[in-house]
Amino acid sequence: MQEEEQEFNQNVFFEFEEKYNLFSNESKGIFYWDLIRFELFYHLLWNHKSNVKNEQAVISKKQIFKEIKSFITFLFSKKVDFLFFTASRNKISNSKAFDQNLADILNAVPRRSYYAFESFERSKEKWFYENTLFNPISIFRRIAKIFYKKNEDYSELISLIKKEFSNSSFTNEDINRVIVDFKIDFFYYSIIFKIKKPKAIFITQNGIQKGLFQAGKKRNIPIIEMQHGIIDSAHLAYSYSRLIDYKQNQIYLPTYFFSFSDFWMKGLNFPIQKNISIGNSYFFNSQDNSQDLKEIENNATGLLVASSDVFGENLKNLAIDFASINKDIPVYFKLHPNQFFEKQYYIDQFKNFKNISVYSNESSVYELLEISKAILVIQSTALYEAYHLKKNAFIYKKQTYQRHEHVFDLPNINLINNAGEISEAFDKEFIEDENTENLFFKNFDSHKFNQFVNSLS
Repeated sequence: MQEEEQEFNQNVFFEFEEKYNLFSNESKGIFYWDLIRFELFYHLLWNHKSNVKNEQAVISKKQIFKEIKSFITFLFSKKVDFLFFTASRNKISNSKAFDQNLADILNAVPRRSYYAFESFERSKEKWFYENTLFNPISIFRRIAKIFYKKNEDYSELISLIKKEFSNSSFTNEDINRVIVDFKIDFFYYSIIFKIKKPKAIFITQNGIQKGLFQAGKKRNIPIIEMQHGIIDSAHLAYSYSRLIDYKQNQIYLPTYFFSFSDFWMKGLNFPIQKNISIGNSYFFNSQDNSQDLKEIENNATGLLVASSDVFGENLKNLAIDFASINKDIPVYFKLHPNQFFEKQYYIDQFKNFKNISVYSNESSVYELLEISKAILVIQSTALYEAYHLKKNAFIYKKQTYQRHEHVFDLPNINLINNAGEISEAFDKEFIEDENTENLFFKNFDSHKFNQFVNSLS
């Protein structure tokens, strides 16, 4: 009898890492497995290709010159206690772009004690924080790669990957690309940290920034990463096998991790110095920051669909099915930042449905939840945001929906197979449960933060 093929997941991947002792792989002083594992895992899991070509924004020579000039000016400016690496994906009420994950920390430190490197919003006029400059790392990479012509040979590793995962199309070029980016990033951030000598570095990751982590480690500067989304055993940036004894420099991680609440790190093996449940006032106070609750309840008639690149097609089809049988219910299709470039594609897909609207960053998840009665996801941090706002949640049983299994048994969580099942349960009242009150997001603990900063002195 033929053995049934095992479903690919993080446990299968961990077994692969354990079997071949991959964290010991070294090339010219770099333990490179930790650099490529995240990208390889999601390559094997998804191998996703968009329906739309992501045209890279053309940056004018004038803009490049301005960003390099700002960077050089920064290098020769006065030293500061803190460096912040922000990813300002949300708009605040005055249309300024802000980082909801670092906002509490930026508000807690004196405004002249930091510089912020922005990695998402390029327009200076839209920056919410003072002392901000756009991080020109992408420009630096382009220039530096002129000098990185030689590719190393990782064919033995490629053969191992292919042997265990026959569907892999991961190449020697992919491995070289990741490692070269790491080397360039490490060199770039080492220059910054050597000159500026900050007391601490705070970061919202925008991508995987292990070169930055290693540069801070080499100069004994603590790096604190802020939680910005789902953290669980299937997120390979934050999840490692318990059966491996990780040696010095085999993994590249922040020194500390600031989480939304205690909920997120339970049962997770993330081998950093310390996790600190610091909270987040943006998420915690979402109801207080919105309209009168009575008005919200009256306006909350829609269905919010929280999309992302790999779930977009399945959610698109389900949204169309739901909109077809519920023409009086507005559907708000919210794109993830990794699919903003696909906005016109989805607008075209929904053109025959007047009750479906597509959003990129014109409105935040919370602004759309204010006018929504429920949320639909496959896998999204927005599910927890909705639950915190006392909205019913529908989880579509497709792809990696089981990453939400830790909430399957909670009231107000509905696992569904089709649009009809959403319609049947759409008007259900939210069931209050004191055990889940503020489970996912606690308020920012300024006292704990001040204690932490004082401990750095």
